[in-house]
Amino acid sequence: MTLDEKAKVDGTVSEFYSLLRNLRAITPIAEKMHNLLCTLQHDPLLSTDAQKVLYIFFSLLEDGNTRIPLDAEKLSSKWSQKWKGLVVQAESSNTQGDNNSLESYAVAEAFLPIIRNGLQDIVSGRYTQIIGDEATPLHLQQTPECIYLISDKHLQDKSHIENIFRSGIFKEMQIGNADIQQSMDFVHSLLREGSPIRFDNRQAEVIARGVSQNLIITGGPGTGKTTVIGFLLWRLLETNADYLNWDLYMAAPSGKAADRLAESMEDTLHEISESVCNKKTQFVKKLAAASSYTLHRLLKYSTAEGGFTFNSDNPLPEKAIYIIDEASMIDISLFAAFLQALPPSGNFKLFILGDPNQLPSVDAGAVLGNILEFDRNFVVKLVRSNRFNDESKIGMLAGKIQRGESIPFNGTPFDVQARYWEEPDSVHFLDLDGGEALSRKDELHAIKSLVCKWTKKFYTPLASLAESINPDTSTEGPTTDQLAICEKLWDAANQARILSAERRGNRGVETLNKIVSETLSQDSTSPFIGQILIFNRNQNEFKLYNGDTGIVVLSKQSNQFFLMLKKQSKFIFYPLSYFSEDCLEPSYAITIHKSQGSGYPNIMMFLPTRKGHPLLNRQILYTGVTRTKKQSLTIIATPDTFKMACENVIERDTGIELQSNP
Repeated sequence: MTLDEKAKVDGTVSEFYSLLRNLRAITPIAEKMHNLLCTLQHDPLLSTDAQKVLYIFFSLLEDGNTRIPLDAEKLSSKWSQKWKGLVVQAESSNTQGDNNSLESYAVAEAFLPIIRNGLQDIVSGRYTQIIGDEATPLHLQQTPECIYLISDKHLQDKSHIENIFRSGIFKEMQIGNADIQQSMDFVHSLLREGSPIRFDNRQAEVIARGVSQNLIITGGPGTGKTTVIGFLLWRLLETNADYLNWDLYMAAPSGKAADRLAESMEDTLHEISESVCNKKTQFVKKLAAASSYTLHRLLKYSTAEGGFTFNSDNPLPEKAIYIIDEASMIDISLFAAFLQALPPSGNFKLFILGDPNQLPSVDAGAVLGNILEFDRNFVVKLVRSNRFNDESKIGMLAGKIQRGESIPFNGTPFDVQARYWEEPDSVHFLDLDGGEALSRKDELHAIKSLVCKWTKKFYTPLASLAESINPDTSTEGPTTDQLAICEKLWDAANQARILSAERRGNRGVETLNKIVSETLSQDSTSPFIGQILIFNRNQNEFKLYNGDTGIVVLSKQSNQFFLMLKKQSKFIFYPLSYFSEDCLEPSYAITIHKSQGSGYPNIMMFLPTRKGHPLLNRQILYTGVTRTKKQSLTIIATPDTFKMACENVIERDTGIELQSNP
C-alpha cells in the first residue's frame, strides 16, 4: 500500500470518498446522501470517522444490502470482503498493462480503526437529528444478533412486507394425493395430440393449490413455471365462471420479462387441443387478450409525483388475477410497493413466480430468497426440468452448482482444430492459461483465437441471411416467403451467445464484441448487415425494453438500416435512425446479468481470471450455465476460479422476518 493510499484512508472525508469512488466502491449519489445527512446533523456535527462509516454504509447498500451491523468485527469482515474484491476487479479490468499491481491499493485492514471509532460515535445516541425512532432518515434496529443501521425507507419496506404476509394474504392449506391426481387428469384432458407437455406431481400441485390459494411458485429454467400458470388459469375459469369477468394482469420487473410472460401464455394455448378451444372460446379469448406490464407500469409510476399512482390509499382493482414473474429480480422497495397496492378486501388472486438461485435484484434486497427461507406451504417448488433429462450433462452440472457440490474443473488448452460445439448436450472446460499465468498480451491472443473460431461457426452466416430480408414491407407485415427467411435469420442469430461476468478487460463483453466484429471484418462502432444489437435502456414509446435484441438489415429501397425484432411471434422493423446511438450496443457477447431470463442452444462463458474477484460466485455461475438450451456449454476458467465461483454465494442482508404461523 502506498503512503498516498494510506493517507486517503486516514485523511479527510473528501479524500476517503475519492478513494472509494476511484475504485468504483460507491456512486456519486452516495455523496449527495452523505452531504444531506451532514446538513441535517448540525448539533453536534458528525465526526470524521462517523462520516466515513456512513460512506461504507452507502457502499454496502449499493451491493443490495438493506442494513449494516453496528458490530465492528462483523462490519469490518463484510467491508474487507468487498474491498478486496474491488481491488482484484480493478486490477483485472486494467487492459493498459501491469502498472497497477495489487500492492498499490489500500489494504482492507486499514479501515478497521475507522470502523471501530465511527461505530462508537454512531451508537452513542448523539446524532438524534438523523438517527432516531421517529421521522429520521436512519434508525438503529435491535435484533437478537446485534444492532443494525438501516434507512427509514428500507425499514418501512421490510415492515410492510412482513405485515402483509402475516395478514394472511398467503393462506396455508393442506391438499391430498387425490387433488393432485385430479389436476393431472385435468391437464391431460386439455392437451392436443402429440403435445410434449407431461405434468409431474409438483406441477399438478400448483393447479390443485392455486384454485384455493395464492401461491409462490419457484423453480429453475425449464421447470415450467409459466407453462403451469396457463393451465392453472384455465382451471380457474372452469371452476368458477365468474373469473371470466375478472381482470388479468401479468407483470414482471422488466419489460423484456413481461413480454416473455405474454409469449408463454401464447405458447400454452397452442398446446390445448382444437376441440377444447372450440368448446371454450371465451377462455381462449380471455387468455389470449391478457396484457403484460412492467411492475412500474402496472402500478403507474408518476415522475411528477415521485411515486406510484396505485398504492395503499389507491389500491389496484379487486376481482383481478395478478401474475408476477421473475420475482428474484424485484427489489425490496418495489416488492413492498406492489404488496401495499393490492386490494385490501383480499378479493383477488395472486401468483408469484421466480428462481431464487439466479442473480438477485439490481437494487436492495433479495426478497424472494429471504421469504423462501421460512419454508411455508403456500410455496410450490418445481424441480423437474423440461430442458434437460436426468442424464443431461448440462442439467447435472447446473444441479450440482445449485446444491453447492464439489465439481472438478477438467480444463484443457484450447485446440483450434477441435470440433467443440457439434455434439448435443456437451460441456467443455477450457483453461486458456494451461496452468501458467499468461501475460495480458498472450491472454488476449488466446481469447482472439477462441472467439474467432466461435464467430466463424455461429455469426459469419448471419450477414448473407440478413441480406435476403426486405424491411420495406406493407403494414400487414412480411409476406409468407419473407416470413420464412425472417424465421431462419432469427433462429440463426439466437443459436449462440458469448457470456461474460465482466464488461471490461480482456474477457469483458466490450473486448469480446470488438473481437467478433473484427473477425467479421467490421467496425463494431458502426452498424452493419447481420449485426446483433441489444437495447441498454427502455424505449417506452416503441414498447421496446432494456435487453430486447434485434438484427440489423438494410432497405435496398432507401439504403437505410433497419432493426428487425420479434415480439410475440411477430416480426417488426424499425429504422435505426429512430434510436440514439448510445441506446444500442453489440450483443454477440453480453454480461451474465443481462442474459438472465434468456436462453440459447450454445453458450460460451468467460469467468474472471483473478481469485477473489467479486463476480466469481455461485449465482453468476448458475445463471450462466442455465442459459444453455440442450446443445453446448463452454466454460473458460481455471480450476481455482471455477472452484471459487462454485463455493462463493452472494449473501445480502435483507432482514425480513416471518413468523412460522401467520
